[in-house]
This record gives sequence, structure tokens and C-alpha cells, in this order.
Amino acid sequence: MSVSEYKRALLYRKAQANVCKNDYFNKIQSFTNDTVVGGNFLTLEETDNIINSLKDKKINSKIKVEIDSYQQLVEFIKEKVAGLSSYLLIDEEWKFCGMYKISSEFSSDYNFDELHSDEIRIISCDLSFQIQIDYDHNKIECEYIMYK
Repeated sequence: MSVSEYKRALLYRKAQANVCKNDYFNKIQSFTNDTVVGGNFLTLEETDNIINSLKDKKINSKIKVEIDSYQQLVEFIKEKVAGLSSYLLIDEEWKFCGMYKISSEFSSDYNFDELHSDEIRIISCDLSFQIQIDYDHNKIECEYIMYK
């Protein structure tokens, strides 16, 4: 993609952010149980750079984690990101609004169905791992990916 094509794509994504911003904020607030802070969003360029950096990294291990409930998922996430800053990406909205930097606080009340949500990714700020969560009709699939 040329520079001008990328800039055009960024403008489109930024315009789309206005459409999905409220839903994204609600999902973030529900997941973190905290007020959304505008300064915690990465720019689209920063978001793209991190995603591209992850694509270039070698996977050290990829583990499918058995999860039976949302509470069990929250405990797993807390265990893996305890004391670390990380980035939160929810559904498709992150592509338009950017990644959101979070601490290690998570709500035990996130409702995938109510929020029309089906995908959450948590990436450590040092890019050493990510947690990918897919939700489909009460079935939660979780992968823990560690990078070299």
C-alpha cells in the first residue's frame, strides 16, 4: 500500500470511528469497570505499528485455554496480566478508534450478548504475549500466544 493510499485509508477509518465510538467506549467501560480516558487511546498509526510488529514476531507458544465461564476467563486474564500494562482491542471497533491502554483491572460482569460483542484481544505492552478471546453463543474460546 502506498503512502497516499494508507493516508486515505486512515481518513476513512477515522471517519468510521465517529459511528462506532459510543459502542466501543461502552464495551471498554464494561470490560475494565472504569471510566474511559481519551488519553489511553493509541492513534491509528500507533495501533497499526503494534499490529505489524506482532505479525513480524515469531510465536514461541500458542496454547488453547479451556474456559467454561466468563468468571473463569477473568481469572485467567488477571493471572496473566497481573501488574502489567496492556492494550485492549474489542471486536472491529479498535480498527477505527485505536487500541486502548489498560491496567490490570477487569470487570466480572462483561456481557458479550448484551454488548453485541464476540472478540476481545489483550496484548501486553512489551509485546511478549497476547490473549485472544472469541465468543459465540455462550461458548468462549481463548488462546494464549507467547512471542519470542
